[in-house]
Amino acid sequence: MNERFYLFRGCLIPTRLPQLESSARFALDKMGIDAPDLPGATCCVEPIGLQCLAEDTWLLTAARMLAIAESDGREILTLCNGCYLSFVEARNALNDSKKRGAVNQVLSQIGREYHGRGRVAHLLEVVGKHLDTISALRSRDLSNLKIAPHTGCHAVRPSHADLAERSFAPRMLANIASSLGADVVHLEDWPACCGGGIAAIDEKVSSGILEDVTSSYRNSGANCILTPCPFCFSQFDMRQREGIPVMHLSQLLAHAFGAGPEVLGWKYHRTKVTWQ
Repeated sequence: MNERFYLFRGCLIPTRLPQLESSARFALDKMGIDAPDLPGATCCVEPIGLQCLAEDTWLLTAARMLAIAESDGREILTLCNGCYLSFVEARNALNDSKKRGAVNQVLSQIGREYHGRGRVAHLLEVVGKHLDTISALRSRDLSNLKIAPHTGCHAVRPSHADLAERSFAPRMLANIASSLGADVVHLEDWPACCGGGIAAIDEKVSSGILEDVTSSYRNSGANCILTPCPFCFSQFDMRQREGIPVMHLSQLLAHAFGAGPEVLGWKYHRTKVTWQ
């Protein structure tokens, strides 16, 4: 593939979920995607709490990293819904010449300038464009997987944010899983929330949301929840009662491409996998 990216790992994956990173690196290498780490990466300024506290700091932080990728002729590739949304919304906001000018005035102090051409893509989006490629790369039989896709909120909302996936009836995850030979047993007509975003505010409500969605997946006959979001991954893996194992998109790809347990990191899952 000719795409050139900088991989943006975010905060949660390298600190708590290293198996998602190792799986992503394995899959990207197999797909021939050039994606070294983004130089000088920092927190994206996540899109729920921090962003609304200081818009100028958020835009400056995102613009610096977008400028780095832009100057090197690369896009930013994320493995996280929250990072993806933060970058996309910042990029949209920086289309305003006044905001971009204010940001560039600060960036000039470190020799950087953002011209508005920097782009960001989610792993979901990139893989979804190459279904024939991933199908040809598959070396492991996945017919035992009965998958319930869970796209997650920040990959589909807000609908005005120019996200790659549509805000209703998303199909990218389902199409990817099907292309790899898995059985998709649940389709997202209206994308569900995992409840993770309010866990620190109201644990009871958060658990209720989680239980509702996992019960619907269980009733569909799923033995695997598939998500492109590390926060949803953590919520399903650590807090659900239904006991359905969860897999990040990067792990599904690496698993299909023949990665071993040391890459996939099944042993780190709290809800133990059943498809080894």
